[in-house]
Amino acid sequence: MIPTPREVVARRRAQRQAAIQRARSFAGDLDPSLSVQAVVVVGSVARGDFNAWSDIDVLVVAERLPDHPVERLRAVGSPAAGGIEAVVWTPHEWTVQRRGGNPLAAEAVTHGVWVVGDLESLEDATPKASDHEPGP
Repeated sequence: MIPTPREVVARRRAQRQAAIQRARSFAGDLDPSLSVQAVVVVGSVARGDFNAWSDIDVLVVAERLPDHPVERLRAVGSPAAGGIEAVVWTPHEWTVQRRGGNPLAAEAVTHGVWVVGDLESLEDATPKASDHEPGP
């Protein structure tokens, strides 16, 4: 039997919610010593145009991270079971990437599903450019 459009939409919504729940579980398992500020689902799952082969892309913003990119991924356990693929930035890197027009940062703002933190809190917690400029 061919599913109705309503059934197809309901199934897609359930699949998306299940993927977002996997991202929430991933976020909940992150080491508290990293001082995670935000975890944002981005990419096809966030937009809703995922397919059976899509992974779950997440942006992790945390205060205490190793300097080396591979060590950062290890620190957050990426790639993780359940198809989680992480990009890991410090709050300062978030600010630089957002101001520089990085497409991932832009997507986090426009389509991201924030499973830890929120945009306003992250923006308030990150240093402003004027905070790094010398005084008069």
